[in-house]
Amino acid sequence: TQHADLEKAIQTALKYDTKCLVAKGIRGREIECAVLGLSNQAEVASPGEIIPDEKIGWYSYEAKYLLEDGAKVVVPAPMETQTQKKIQAFALEVFRTLECDGLARVDLFLEEGSEEPYLNEVNTIPGFTPISMYPKMWQASGVTYPQLISRLLDLAFERFSQSDLSTQ
Repeated sequence: TQHADLEKAIQTALKYDTKCLVAKGIRGREIECAVLGLSNQAEVASPGEIIPDEKIGWYSYEAKYLLEDGAKVVVPAPMETQTQKKIQAFALEVFRTLECDGLARVDLFLEEGSEEPYLNEVNTIPGFTPISMYPKMWQASGVTYPQLISRLLDLAFERFSQSDLSTQ
């Protein structure tokens, strides 16, 4: 049974560590959101989507790091305006809840059928080359790479000026 398989998998995992995380399997799309700003006034760029090669079926380690055509990146992700706003609000809520500042990439799964977002991970140091997903999402939102770097520097100065360190 599935329950017995899950129990066996948990016991195997606990042979290698003292903790084991079990998450619901989600059938759907993998969406990424670039968030920029201080937690109380952050913005979210147009979301991007990771589409794994059909032969692989999911975004595996091989698809991400080893196979040249393991996955396709689509920016902006094709979706209804209402769904995009829902996802951006979700990413912003995650960013604020974790009290992030500066930048983060909020990765989520958009469940097939319900269109409900499920948090996958928050990457506080996302790839940042001109061809990385984070800058691509901002470029799709009208922010160039040099503008993005300038905005990050401005945010660092702004955060510093609001801190106790600026008065020392």
